[in-house]
Amino acid sequence: MKIKNLRLETGYLVEPIPLQRGISIHQIQIETIGGEGTSRVQLSLDPNRCTVDSFGEAKVCTKVAPVHLEADVELLEECDEKQLLALKFDGGNGPALRLALLPLCGAGKEAILARLLIFGEGGELKVILPMQGWSAGCVVA
Repeated sequence: MKIKNLRLETGYLVEPIPLQRGISIHQIQIETIGGEGTSRVQLSLDPNRCTVDSFGEAKVCTKVAPVHLEADVELLEECDEKQLLALKFDGGNGPALRLALLPLCGAGKEAILARLLIFGEGGELKVILPMQGWSAGCVVA
């Protein structure tokens, strides 16, 4: 599984999302790391609370360092140009996450829509977060 220059993010989440081990976050970013055509991503989990303006844009925020986690990407399923990816953390540590990609592939269409599926410790689906971003190419198995 190779990913090329993928970067996804949520907007600011007014209600924090609780993850495993007591981490609650207000924003998530996922991007590829390493060389060209890697299968590794870094998650940035931002716990900072912010005030928002009338357009819903985050303004003044607390200053807590984001949590950074690295994971390998594994293709679980492909159907109708959608891809379901598992994020595998080193040593099995980290939250239970899956990423559903709905890429718009083709010339001049590098935008990507995605859903981050967050599971509880018992394996139940807890949260579905819409994400948006871009890639310099489609995800390929």
